[in-house]
Amino acid sequence: MKFQSKTKIGIFIGAVVILLVIGVLFFCIAKPSTSDEIKTSYLRGTFSIDYSDLNAVVGDADYAFVGTVASEEGTVYKDAVTVETDDGKTREVSGPYTNYTVNVTKNIKGNLVTDTAIPIQKSGGLSEDGSQYFVYEGDELPVVGNEYIFFAYAQPDGSLLISGPVSNMSVSDNTSDIAPFSDSTEYSDIVDAYNNQVDSGRTRFTSSYEAK
Repeated sequence: MKFQSKTKIGIFIGAVVILLVIGVLFFCIAKPSTSDEIKTSYLRGTFSIDYSDLNAVVGDADYAFVGTVASEEGTVYKDAVTVETDDGKTREVSGPYTNYTVNVTKNIKGNLVTDTAIPIQKSGGLSEDGSQYFVYEGDELPVVGNEYIFFAYAQPDGSLLISGPVSNMSVSDNTSDIAPFSDSTEYSDIVDAYNNQVDSGRTRFTSSYEAK
C-alpha cells in the first residue's frame, strides 16, 4: 500500500524497546496527502544487522517463507513512548502492531505448517488515533490476497513477529502478474540468501506453528 505525500515532519522518539532494535532512536517522516488518503509515517532506526544484506536478513530470522495473506485481524498497540509534538509539548504514543493470518505456500527456512492459516503479527499499521500509518522505511504493510516472502521471528510464547525494514517482500514477476512465485527474482534471491545466510548469533525460540 502506497500513499502520495509532500511535506516532511520529524518526530524524535527515544529508546524504543523492540525486538531486533538495539539502542534505537526512532523518528518518523510524516507525509501528508493532498487527497483523502491517510498519510504514512516512515520509521528509521539503528539495527543489529545490515538490512541491505539479504544473507544477514535470512540468517537473523527464525523463519523465511512464501505465504498468501488470508485475513487482517485488527491492530494492537504497545511499546508506549513519549514524543515531542510540533508545539514543543510531549505526548505518549504506542506503536501499532497489525495482526494477520497467512497461508504458508513454501518454507524456505524453518518448517511451518502449510495445511492451515497461521497468525502473524506485523510491526506497523494504523495509529491509535487513526490519523496515519506507521511502517519502517523500505517496508510495506501486507495486503489481503497478496503473496509475499515473510521473515519471521519466533517469540518466547511461540507466536510469530514480522518486524524490520525488510520483513516481507512482495512476490512478483516483471513479465506476468500470475507467474508462480518460484519464477520470481525475489524468490530466487531469498533461496540464494538462505544458502549463504549469516547467523547473527541472537537468542532463538521455536514457533508454536512448527510442522510436527
